[in-house]
Amino acid sequence: MAAGSFASAYFATHPVRFPPKYTPQRYGYPYEEITFPSRDGLTLSGWFLPSPGAKAGVVLCHGFPNNRCETLFWARMLHAHGFHMLMFDFRALGCSAGNLCTIGYHEVNDLLGALDYFEKRPEMQGLPVGTFGLSMGGAVAIMTAAQDFRIRAVATHGAYASLDRAIEQHGRFLLGPLKSLYTRSTLFFGRRWFPVEPDQVAPVRVVERLSPRPLLLMHGRRDLIVHPEDGRLLYEAAKPPCKLIYHPRSWHVMVHPDDRRQYQEEFTAFFCNHLLTGQ
Repeated sequence: MAAGSFASAYFATHPVRFPPKYTPQRYGYPYEEITFPSRDGLTLSGWFLPSPGAKAGVVLCHGFPNNRCETLFWARMLHAHGFHMLMFDFRALGCSAGNLCTIGYHEVNDLLGALDYFEKRPEMQGLPVGTFGLSMGGAVAIMTAAQDFRIRAVATHGAYASLDRAIEQHGRFLLGPLKSLYTRSTLFFGRRWFPVEPDQVAPVRVVERLSPRPLLLMHGRRDLIVHPEDGRLLYEAAKPPCKLIYHPRSWHVMVHPDDRRQYQEEFTAFFCNHLLTGQ
């Protein structure tokens, strides 16, 4: 148990890198390879996907321990509706610099850096910006929007309410009734590298600051990594306008084929209504 907890804490903060396996060209989308600095100076890698005549932009944030490829499924939903998009790798993941992942804490600086870069693009001058995030990326999107009002609309899928809950749920997924022992030992070893207590990395504490900007919370009912209850906790802590949608057959960061039609309609309508028409 001790060895497993140490390994879990180490690889959570020092994840194995998975570079992108393919690019937007796979779907026939034009794109540009880009780099930009995080707010604390690390160099991050990403893609800029232009859309002729776009009237808004969306930054897409992947989950842990993946890379920007993970958000291509959602980029394909938005592409036909005319959004400039920015997709990037968080620190210590994909092709971005850095050796330490904090699963949401320092990653706020990465999204702030992405917003700084995005708004300086000539194509984005004067256009509103929204953000979408998966899992850790969703938590980062909420925590970043709580302090940066450049973000006009936020959508998430499988975002955790707080990192300590996410660690506990990971323990339940791996070891069932032994989760408490796993959680305590993992947190003990994790303090060697982690800069703050995990309960301080908590979107649920700041989500009310997004109002009056709109928030869409989506969660798969079959999510075994971040419990669907986290969606309810975030929804109850938020202020209007906020909408919580559970998709009955979907998982943590995957949408079941039976849910996809409704999912796509809800997802695209959210950004079209709040960024393109200002509703």
